[in-house]
Amino acid sequence: MMLKQENEMEKRHGGIREGGKDKSEMLRSVSEGELGAILLDSEGSIIKASGCAEQLDEETLSTIAKAAISDADGHGRTKDWEYKTIISSGGTSISFLNAASLRKENIETMLLSLAAFSAACLLFALMARFLSRAIVKPVEENMQMQKRFVADASHELKTPLAVIDANASVLEQTVGPNKWLNYIKEQTARMSALVNELLQLSNLEEAGNSDSKQQHEQFDAAEAVMTAALPFESVAFERGVTLETDTPDTLNVQGCSQDLEQLAAILIDNAIKHSKPGGTVKVALGTSTARRGWKEEPVMELCVSNTGDEIPPDALPHIFDRFYRLDQSRTHKDNSYGLGLAIAKRLAEKNGGSIAASSENGVTEFRFLFADQTNRPL
Repeated sequence: MMLKQENEMEKRHGGIREGGKDKSEMLRSVSEGELGAILLDSEGSIIKASGCAEQLDEETLSTIAKAAISDADGHGRTKDWEYKTIISSGGTSISFLNAASLRKENIETMLLSLAAFSAACLLFALMARFLSRAIVKPVEENMQMQKRFVADASHELKTPLAVIDANASVLEQTVGPNKWLNYIKEQTARMSALVNELLQLSNLEEAGNSDSKQQHEQFDAAEAVMTAALPFESVAFERGVTLETDTPDTLNVQGCSQDLEQLAAILIDNAIKHSKPGGTVKVALGTSTARRGWKEEPVMELCVSNTGDEIPPDALPHIFDRFYRLDQSRTHKDNSYGLGLAIAKRLAEKNGGSIAASSENGVTEFRFLFADQTNRPL
């Protein structure tokens, strides 16, 4: 072969120009169909061609020969060919390979590697998803079991509590007023309130997990908020708290009026309970805009704020958790069990809205935002 002849000429004459980079490793990986060689006499004329050079036209061979002779480094490339020159007393040997074909092979190798890497990433993602589901599934099942237990227990407690309350009323009519009967009735009423809140929370969570859509109707949000706020005027007065309301005359929206009324009542009740005497509770209803995706949409905004002790920053993420209380040492004299804000959050999510809390500069504020997909204020 021509490569063997070149190596022998190189050993015999030692005429390889200094500075040339050895291409032997590269040439070994190239097939004979892409590798060629030509031998020039002392005048630069081609006297022999081998390999792919036998298939090339004279113009191409002449171009390669001129470039190789004029290149002082002894190696280089043209547009499509990479060459190496060996000079001896008997002539000049030029070996070359198809650089375009080599580049094509490199691109194919890169694409194949990229495809293999993508397939590996996809396989890894599928495995990670499968493993994560396998790990999370027992936790989810445990949470579902706890929710079902709470719902079932609450449902089963309603009947005995009703029986106890009814029997206490009968005894009161028989023996007359009695402080022991009053204790029974008070505690029965507290337990009944707790059971009802637990049942409602369970129903809201179940509704949020279902695929059924919330049925909306048009109603006056301003009227619903004022209906919720009015009963708290006397409560605020007794606590020495000022209750201020700022609502438009009318704000027609699409949604559930009972849910909005209950949500507003929960927020107002919570604000009054956490206000000190001389404090102020503000209830404001209006419209604003919020970003959904890449565009701004009109939303209904209900803000309930109160002055008083601030909520610690580390407690803010937990205030909507069930049974969470800022002061764990507090008793239940205010008939609060830490479920109100959890119910408010579920009511907001049930209607496709969001609720958030902030507390700074002595003011705690809850903001409820609600917008439907028709871009009407909700």
